[in-house]
Amino acid sequence: MSTVIAGAASEPVTRSAVPRHRVRWPLSRRYVLGRLLNALLAVWAVFTIVFFALHVTGDPSVTLLGPDSTAADQARVSAHLGLDEPLWRQYLIFLGQSITGDFPESIRYGVSPVGIVFERLPNTLLLGLTGLLAGAIAGLSAGYYAAAGRSRRLRRIPVSILTAFEAVPSFFLGVIFIALFSITWAVLPMAWDGSAASLVLPAAVIALALAAPIARVFRATLVETFEADHVRLAESKGLSRRHVTLRHVVLNSLAPVVNVIGVQAGVVLGGAVVTETVFGWPGVGQLATSAFATRDYPLVLATVSLIAVGFVLINLLVDLVGALLDPRGGRR
Repeated sequence: MSTVIAGAASEPVTRSAVPRHRVRWPLSRRYVLGRLLNALLAVWAVFTIVFFALHVTGDPSVTLLGPDSTAADQARVSAHLGLDEPLWRQYLIFLGQSITGDFPESIRYGVSPVGIVFERLPNTLLLGLTGLLAGAIAGLSAGYYAAAGRSRRLRRIPVSILTAFEAVPSFFLGVIFIALFSITWAVLPMAWDGSAASLVLPAAVIALALAAPIARVFRATLVETFEADHVRLAESKGLSRRHVTLRHVVLNSLAPVVNVIGVQAGVVLGGAVVTETVFGWPGVGQLATSAFATRDYPLVLATVSLIAVGFVLINLLVDLVGALLDPRGGRR
């Protein structure tokens, strides 16, 4: 028997005999594919709404040239934009243009509108990300203080102040900031001048519009998490208050906040039209406003399509990040 055991022990261990530990991806394939499908459907729905909304308002060629234009001029513009085709064919052409980015040339600039939009996109991203980051920091700080601040009487003050700023329309808040910081005190430029200082006021307007909902959600989640069983268990083990708060409370409270930040990021992308116009910021929002004003139909299609697709992609990214922070929702 000892010979058998010795012989068995001397046999080399094959690779197949060693148990393999597979690293499990926290998100199921079904969850990811489902979110991708929802994003594609949302993009298609957005393109469809944009197409029919532009046609419901009337003949785009008449809108471009004005009511006093001749029938020959309208026919020429319609042929250039493909508006002389049947509506169903125009719809298919528009979907193809939106997917490939092959829009007709801009009437004002005489080049592809996609290149013009992407030339302005970095400015919009810079403004949006700066405002979003500042708003997230302010909202998270106010929400944390409202839930765990030492003074119970002063806890609600930061959230109340942010809520008051949220109630003020962005364009009016921008005008107030310009009047105070650019005209009265003359410490910041009122419009884009190429300097970093010109980023402060528009980014502050965006940040103040986003901070309040982030603060409210973070505070409510923190209060609920502080009462959770696993937090009380961690405290009963003698762990420090700081460790319990950061490891077991704050981290477990971020998933709902990420969803709110994602929604607000989409709002920033759409709301940039107002903020960029007020402060003369050379981004996609200001470009869209000028395109509407000059009746540049191809440029309108390109800017609206980009903003809509960006909104959908941001929400897709937020869904995935939120599921990673709370894997229970991404394993189904």
